[in-house]
Amino acid sequence: MTRPQGTKARLLQAGRQVFARHGLKDATVRDICDLAEANVAAVSYHFGSKEKLYMSVLRDYLVEGERRYPLDQGITPQSSPEERLRALVRGFLYQALGDGDAESERLGKLVLQEIIEPSELFGGIFLKHCKPRRDRLFEIVQQMLPGFDDITVGRCASSIAGQCMLFDFARETMARMTPELVLKASNIDRIVAHIFDFSMGGIERLRSQNPTLATA
Repeated sequence: MTRPQGTKARLLQAGRQVFARHGLKDATVRDICDLAEANVAAVSYHFGSKEKLYMSVLRDYLVEGERRYPLDQGITPQSSPEERLRALVRGFLYQALGDGDAESERLGKLVLQEIIEPSELFGGIFLKHCKPRRDRLFEIVQQMLPGFDDITVGRCASSIAGQCMLFDFARETMARMTPELVLKASNIDRIVAHIFDFSMGGIERLRSQNPTLATA
């Protein structure tokens, strides 16, 4: 890994490594500054606190994932909702996989922990990076279920998102129970196909019903 120039950049890189290994609670400012070859006061000077440095690390992780693996995967808004859904699932899983290394996996879990139990500082990151994903997924499902109420559409969108999050969050459990299902570069297309086909099965079932009779 290339060593960045500038104290702030070195702190971000060091914070990424230390937080990935220890999480927020057990990471220490001294460990981060030692790795960054910076004065222990540098974290407070550049970021304000260890917690704010932590949020900067998570934000950078999300921004880099979005840059490298955009959720649209090259599919335009004019494409069919089915094409857009498949692309979104693929983009989400590629972002979750990251570089496929242990550090990326642990950082992804830290982001998921914040999504499940958000801290006060995570609010801004959620609004900028997480809510737009939910809104895009909701809009795609809504296109496929015209006439259905927002609650039904929201449940379907949440179900799809939940499948994606499971393959991300439960990798260690899957490795013990069903290792062939673990998210990795070699099987990501099969997982995308499964989530898409399974989700479309539910959507097609709803389509076959009269929307006015759909259970809220």
